[in-house]
Formats: sequence, C-alpha cells, structure tokens
Amino acid sequence: MVDFQTMASSNSRLSSVKGPIIALFVGATSGIGLGVLREFARQAVNPHIYFVARNPTKAGPIADELRLINPHAKCEIIHRDVSLIKDSEKVAEEVMAQESSLDLLFMSQGFVSLDGRQDTSEGLDASISTRYYSRIRIAQLLLPLLNNSQSPRVVSVLAGGKEGPIDEHDLALDKPGNFSMSAASYHSCTMNTLMLERLASEYPRVSFIHAYPGFVDTPLFDGVSSGIQGKLLSYTLVPVARLFARSISDAGSWGLFAATSARYSVDDGMVPLTRGIEKAEKTKGGIFLVNEKGESTDNENVLGPFRQRGVDEKIWVHTKEVFANIM
Repeated sequence: MVDFQTMASSNSRLSSVKGPIIALFVGATSGIGLGVLREFARQAVNPHIYFVARNPTKAGPIADELRLINPHAKCEIIHRDVSLIKDSEKVAEEVMAQESSLDLLFMSQGFVSLDGRQDTSEGLDASISTRYYSRIRIAQLLLPLLNNSQSPRVVSVLAGGKEGPIDEHDLALDKPGNFSMSAASYHSCTMNTLMLERLASEYPRVSFIHAYPGFVDTPLFDGVSSGIQGKLLSYTLVPVARLFARSISDAGSWGLFAATSARYSVDDGMVPLTRGIEKAEKTKGGIFLVNEKGESTDNENVLGPFRQRGVDEKIWVHTKEVFANIM
C-alpha cells in the first residue's frame, strides 16, 4: 500500500519538472476527475490544461478556479459531449490542431445507468459509450501526440482489476434482454483493459494505466435516486458507502500520483521514484492495473483466457467497426 503522505510527497515534486506539462482531462467537471485536475493545477509550475465540458456554464467557473489556484496555468475548455463518438473525435482534433505533443491524457468520464439502456443518437448505450468507446477513440487518435512526449501517459479511471464476464456475441449489449447495470459495467471495464493493452502493444513508449479508485464521495452518489433501483440504493447502500468513501480531494492526490509517478511508467516518469517506492508490475498485456491503494492488481485468471481465445482481437474488430459506422 502506498500511504497518502507518500503520494502527497511525490505529487509535490511535480513542481520540479521543467517546461510546461500539456494535459487533457476528460470527465473532470465533477468528481474524481475534478479532484485530479485541481491537484494537477496546484502542483505543476506552468501547466497547459485542456479539459472537456458538455455544459459551458459549468466549465467557466472551473477554469476561473484553476487560474486562481495557479495564475501561470493556461486553461482551455473544449465544449463537447463525449457520450457521442463524433464529439470525442472532435476533442482529439481540437488538441491536435494546437499541439505537436501531449504529456498526459486523463479520462474519468462515465456514469452507471440504473434505468436501463439509454441510446444516444449514434445508437450506442450512453453509459457504455462514455465509459468505453469514447475513451478508446480519444486515446487512439491522440497516441501520435503522446508518442512525441518525453514521458507520455494515459490514465483511464474506471475499474481496473475488476474485469469479469462479458457477452462475446453481443459486445455492444444491444440485443433484447442482454443489457443490465452489471453487464454494462463488466463490458466497459473488461473491454477498457484489453483495448488499452492493444494500444500499448502499438505504442510501447506510452504508459497506460487502468485504475480503480475505490469508494469516492462523488456526485454519482447523489444521482442514484432516479428509478426504483436508484431509490432503493439511495436509502440503503449509499449512506453506508459514504461512511467509507474517500473525499474528492484525497482522490485527487491518488489520481495525480497515478498520473505522474515513475511507479507506473515504462520509463522514468514525470516524477522519479521516492524512497521506499518501487516500480509497479504491468499486466501480461503490458499496462498497469492500479487499485485504490496504489498497488498493482493481478486479474490474469480473467484476462488470460480472453487473450488465449482471441477475445481481445474480437473486441478490437468490433470497436473499429463501431467507429467506422459512425464516421
């Protein structure tokens, strides 16, 4: 376990990194992503921050807050809805139009649907689209820029290490009766890990992290009251979960540590290892699965058979087809 003080100490050393750090945050207008965004602005000397926001009225105050935290920070808002693949592509295109390199891609967008499948205008379930398709599409398009960075990193905060069974014959869960909250969660998590491994094999210089934050007191707790399932959760599990949940501020420190420490890097990382901290182990697929304690997790009993049977290749073909059909 990496204790909080060690994480905080490592994060403070980000100020010693020379030159501007260019980072894109997706899903950072609330919750864990916002906590990491604030901490990044606080610790980096001259950060160049892009962050995605669907709601312009919400984004303005966040940008103002970041500039108060760090007057030297350059903040740019990208107004897009990343439940849509087309908008996710526009996010990448806007960054590519202005930058020749990218140091950090931090993605935490997504939600859990308690009211059944909710299709977007592109025919994809919105909860799976935000948690899986949009993340992979943004990462895929920005990898050439990341590859130009001295120490590039992609962090996807979802449920790394919690991979599980998926319907290999209905990866989009669009056939009648196949969609459920748990099925959508397992699909999003498992496909995330296997496809990040795929991207890592193509870009070995880039460090890929799929992280599980544990219980965090985010607005997701406030959003479970819709629908019958949501009302049951809001009156039973949510109050108990909040007793054990870490704050958004603490989650921000945890997330920045995952995003910058050499512990999770194929090279030396932005921030060198501190005393008592060793390099984390990667999966056999070449990425870091990181839990809420900052430790590597091993889920080979699930991931190994998927790779052996070629399910990862099947997911890749399916994902490319989804992207092509939307274009």
